[in-house]
Amino acid sequence: MEELRKVKVSIPSWAAIIYIIISIGMIPWTIFLSFHLPNQHITKNWDITWVGLDIAQIISLLITGILAKLGSIYMVLSAMTTSTLFLADAWFDILGYRLGTFGSAKAMLMALFGELPLAILSFALAVHALRRLHAKKSI
Repeated sequence: MEELRKVKVSIPSWAAIIYIIISIGMIPWTIFLSFHLPNQHITKNWDITWVGLDIAQIISLLITGILAKLGSIYMVLSAMTTSTLFLADAWFDILGYRLGTFGSAKAMLMALFGELPLAILSFALAVHALRRLHAKKSI
C-alpha cells in the first residue's frame, strides 16, 4: 500500500477543481431527485436496456483483454470502464427487485459471485498497470 501512495498521476490542477465543484454541485441535485422522482416506474424497452448494458460489458471486457494482451496503457481506461459497468449492473440488479423475492436473491448472488468480482478485478488490473508504469519510470 505504501508503494501505491508514491504513485503520482499528473493531471492539470484545474481538472481536479472542476471535478470537485461538479461533485459538490451534484449533491443538491441528487437530493432533489430523491424527493421528486417516482419510486415506481413502468419502462418501455426494459429488455433492450439490460441487453444493451450486457453488450457494453462484453465489448468492454473484450477491449480490456485485447489491450492488456498488447500491453497498452489504454487498458487502464477500459479496465476502469469495465469496473464501472459491472458496479452499475450490480447496483441496478439488486435495487430492481423487492427484497426477499427470488429475483432479489438471484441478483445478490450474481452481484457477489459475478459482477462485483469482475468490477474489483478490473479495478485491480488498472491499478496494477499504473503501478508497473510507475515502477518502470522510477528505474
